[in-house]
Amino acid sequence: MTPLKIGIIGAGGIVGAHLPHLAARKDIELTAISDVNPAGKATAEKFGIPNFFADYRELLPLVDAVLICVPTFLHASIAAESLRLGKAVFCEKPLARTLEEADRMAQASCESGAPLQVGFVRRFDAEWLAWRDAIQGDKIGRPVVWNDVSAISGPEAPWYFRDDQGGGPFLDGCIHNYDFALHTFGPAQSVFCQGHTWRENATAIDTGTATIRFHAGDDLMLKWSWALPKGCSGTRVFELLGPRGTLSWPGGVASDGRGRFVVNNGNQREEIPFPAKALDEAFKAQMDEFIAVARRENAPRAGVQEGRAALQLALAVLASARSGEVVHLEEVTSS
Repeated sequence: MTPLKIGIIGAGGIVGAHLPHLAARKDIELTAISDVNPAGKATAEKFGIPNFFADYRELLPLVDAVLICVPTFLHASIAAESLRLGKAVFCEKPLARTLEEADRMAQASCESGAPLQVGFVRRFDAEWLAWRDAIQGDKIGRPVVWNDVSAISGPEAPWYFRDDQGGGPFLDGCIHNYDFALHTFGPAQSVFCQGHTWRENATAIDTGTATIRFHAGDDLMLKWSWALPKGCSGTRVFELLGPRGTLSWPGGVASDGRGRFVVNNGNQREEIPFPAKALDEAFKAQMDEFIAVARRENAPRAGVQEGRAALQLALAVLASARSGEVVHLEEVTSS
């Protein structure tokens, strides 16, 4: 089998989750990496990648597929150009900054036939899949309320906190929640968000609460901040409430050394175990799938339509935070 030639566009932190798994494969060739920052050359050298370019366009003729790991607001133009040239694309989440950009990417994929996979790694994560199976297995009944509380200082790069570039945590961070909730509960109906911008020089909403109602009756409640002082963090909460009990994390270590969720039905407790290194294995599985997708052996489990649906939900949350009103999903048709 001819090795699949892969190029990496963007040498920032997330590539550290992908490159070790790709480098371990013997049936692919890591051909080139590009980054506007010359420091990215060190990443190329670390993984034995022979070509480094400042301009991503120079690597496109050399490869069959690309990983797009640049800031969100740059995804659309790079992905569309790569797709039009017939390159398979793995695009980190979120898919794009606006729905118009997402639609340009979808059109380029449709016209060329080149596939696009979105980096929703939680779809491969045995930890999150364990609680999804428990919910769908009716362990606590339906509908459920999924509470996710996270408060940290957030990433350092300024673009995350530009409303027109990264969109803040309710776009960049919570996008995993949106996608997984859509995957688990089905289509969303409406959202309500109250937000704040606490960080100096930020234009994006960096702190707030959001409630999302799904047509099936389930709710996702997010209380997130990326604006605490460096070194400071709030209490982490990850739980699902149902009419017959709760499913909570962290549940500590299961009896066999694995991680666990705990189902509490009042007079009965049940462990829902998952592998201790579930997320690392998820990144590996995600890259394994992308190689198969790039070879046209199968379709991605999270493609452009799933990426667009999660983006539409994120934009509804931001629109609600700006207006102070409930936003219905059918009302969100643009950025």
